[in-house]
Amino acid sequence: FVLAVFVSKVKRGDNKQNRTDLAADTIRNYMVSAHRYLQLILGRNIDILDRHHGGKRDRYHPMLAQQISDRRRWYKPSEKKEPYTVDMFLALKRWLDRAPDPKSCFLGKFHCVYDWSRLGVFTGFRIGEYGQSTLRKGERYRRIPCDADVPLELRGMPIAMIAGDFEFFDKDFIRIPHSQLYSRHQRGEVLWLEIRWRYDKSPHNFVKKKFRVTGHPIFCPVDAAVSIIHRKTLLGVPVFEPIGVWSERSASYRFVSSSDVTEVMRASCDMAYPDPGHYMRLHRNQIVPHSNRVTAAVCLQRGGASNDDIAFKLRWHLTSVPTYLRDCFQAIGPILERAITGAMKMTFSSS
Repeated sequence: FVLAVFVSKVKRGDNKQNRTDLAADTIRNYMVSAHRYLQLILGRNIDILDRHHGGKRDRYHPMLAQQISDRRRWYKPSEKKEPYTVDMFLALKRWLDRAPDPKSCFLGKFHCVYDWSRLGVFTGFRIGEYGQSTLRKGERYRRIPCDADVPLELRGMPIAMIAGDFEFFDKDFIRIPHSQLYSRHQRGEVLWLEIRWRYDKSPHNFVKKKFRVTGHPIFCPVDAAVSIIHRKTLLGVPVFEPIGVWSERSASYRFVSSSDVTEVMRASCDMAYPDPGHYMRLHRNQIVPHSNRVTAAVCLQRGGASNDDIAFKLRWHLTSVPTYLRDCFQAIGPILERAITGAMKMTFSSS
């Protein structure tokens, strides 16, 4: 009875996420955890199975099973995340190019998000890998825990990318110092970018991937990364702080957040599709930071990549791929498709 009341309260929103729309499997996990906790503190076994059920498979007690089955039967899945489209990037670039003060615009929020998003369609970044999502009180940015399981040199370091995670090379694969980066990029001498993932949600930390210059005015991972490093240099970001930064009206820099990305990319959707009846405007709320990964996945799929290839290149679990590809907008644009699929063929990985 106690567990049944607990499950009922979880369904009504008394849970860690304060949500009333949890999926059935999530509710079941809450119940299983509570069951184990009760057994632990009471020091005895608590049977939650239906012993009158004659089938081959075990079933939970009807007071529990009914609540979970009702949610599974009537649950409405959340709408799928939508990808970014080439029209959104084109509209955003036109808006940035018309800025009356180019330097302030370059240092600002919209240009910062533009650079990370155009790089992210190649890398499949998660927001936590370059920006900040949920911060604890007093935190400026998320840090790696100072736990015994963490190597000493990494404790307290930012989770998001720092300057040392980006390395650049010329045509002979000679490393280019960040101090020379902007000027040599202007001369066309920066050909390769290598990104290091110190922390990855997958089991593989310290993965490195190399990306080659494409020459495209928007969809070039090297150009986007140079822009990111140049911005952090102009803003004077210390070497061991995250490089996802922007500034407004010459104020101190801020770290880009998930809400910043959402704001800018939804604004680019409005610019690209002024008709409120367009599919992307109708699904505007499904444009989120994770759309980076959806965009990359859709491009790779349309370029002929298998689910295994997509999972490997974007550091996904294989089972996640069809989930993100199903029912999302597919007309992202042939320019973006060609840029990403072509770049991915020239991407190298190492651990």
